[in-house]
Amino acid sequence: MFDALEARVNQAAMKKLANALAVIGDAVDVPVIFDAEYKVGAVGVVGMGASAPQLVIADADVPADFLDMQITVNGVDWVVADRHPDFTKIAGLSTVILEKR
Repeated sequence: MFDALEARVNQAAMKKLANALAVIGDAVDVPVIFDAEYKVGAVGVVGMGASAPQLVIADADVPADFLDMQITVNGVDWVVADRHPDFTKIAGLSTVILEKR
């Protein structure tokens, strides 16, 4: 019973909160919640990443070989560095860490 409720809440959240569309393999216009655009920071004369770009995606939209896959979010190319699923049984969500290569 709780699993079904959680699935409905996750689906509603993705419909309402998605702020970007991703292209993942053959799947086009996958709704995602994109956060923390990559920016170059500075520590003295050394440049470094100042944020961890990430997105939240429905587990149903995640391909099996997702790590190191190139995806496009709002026209910008990224590589999947890591995935943190929430491990729910039905319609779970994953946080995906992105990087540029």
